[in-house]
Amino acid sequence: MKRVLYIVRRPPGVLADEFFDVTFVSGVFEQPASVLFADCGAYQLVGLDARESPIKTLADYDVDDLYVSEESMTRLGLDVGDIPSHVRTASRREVRELIASHDVVLTD
Repeated sequence: MKRVLYIVRRPPGVLADEFFDVTFVSGVFEQPASVLFADCGAYQLVGLDARESPIKTLADYDVDDLYVSEESMTRLGLDVGDIPSHVRTASRREVRELIASHDVVLTD
């Protein structure tokens, strides 16, 4: 089965939420999927305890491999303490490797 990487680049909002709906489809069909938060998409991870977010539902669909770009976090002034502990940070090299290790890459 093909491995899919979803790259979320948009901040929280309607368009990003619709992209998560596509991500849930992978889980429904038990397709291996990962999510990378990059650019303004890193804001999706900030304040999850205080607001509703489709990210909280990803685990229910067996989408557990979550990553955030260290470069994006630095550019946006975010700290590792700002994101949930189950999200792994990825250096520029690790982002390239992550993209190369998936058969399909979709971005919002």
